[in-house]
Amino acid sequence: MPLPFDATLKDLARDHPRAYLTTFDAAPTQPVKLLNVDLSTVTTAADVVFGLGDPLREIVHLDFQASAAAGKHADVLVYNALLYRQYQVPVHSIVVLLRPKAAHPNLMGTVEYAARPGRGKMDFGYEVVRLWEIPADDLLAGDAGTAPLATLGKLPPDVSLEQGLKSVVERLVTRLLAEEPTDRARRLVTAAFVLTGMRVTRNVALKLFQGVRAMQESDTYLYIQDEGRIAEAKKIILMLGKERFGPPNESIHASLTAESDLDRLEHLSKLLLKVANWDELMATH
Repeated sequence: MPLPFDATLKDLARDHPRAYLTTFDAAPTQPVKLLNVDLSTVTTAADVVFGLGDPLREIVHLDFQASAAAGKHADVLVYNALLYRQYQVPVHSIVVLLRPKAAHPNLMGTVEYAARPGRGKMDFGYEVVRLWEIPADDLLAGDAGTAPLATLGKLPPDVSLEQGLKSVVERLVTRLLAEEPTDRARRLVTAAFVLTGMRVTRNVALKLFQGVRAMQESDTYLYIQDEGRIAEAKKIILMLGKERFGPPNESIHASLTAESDLDRLEHLSKLLLKVANWDELMATH
């Protein structure tokens, strides 16, 4: 099941393609478009794929990683090769490690081997970005679309984690609520809240955001609380539903994932012990 930060990062990158290319590659000098690529017939779908140029001249593939995966280097090789086969333009792959626990010895930026030395070889290179090594201040000063990543950036060494995050959250929220339209600010602040949850517990994250004066003076904090309750309700329904009915099929899982009505989710959670299967549960109103 996709984790909350998966969708958060993909949405941010899709909404702010130039900002993400500027942060992790280089400021684009040619037209940029998001490529709607589905490689699921061979492997899982790539995170975010940008096409540069019109006509297309090159591709940048961003892959966000939050936990260690021994086979990620091989996945990136497959993504790169499939994208090249499909579009026939150079492809640059970037693996963005979101936190230290995402690092793995296999993620060294290369895939090299020669089954028959001197008769052919694999020599593939990709880029590895360790987000916790990028100063949070640099991310805060960048485009609003990538500013939420500051919560995962490098903090000053002379402060505690919570104190460092408090300063980042205060400056980030104040900036976004002051500079961005309300709906966009909500989405960006919510993204920052989700990402902060990768460094501290949800309760600590709520306390950090609640303590920002600009949040207290808007309805964004209540919005974040509702988002958290929605995510928690979905988690409970999936957990208890799997115990009662087994894993949901793709259609049921997609319907539940897309549900954003908190009242309906709470209603579904109350019906879990009263219905016989997933179909009966999701058919209730």
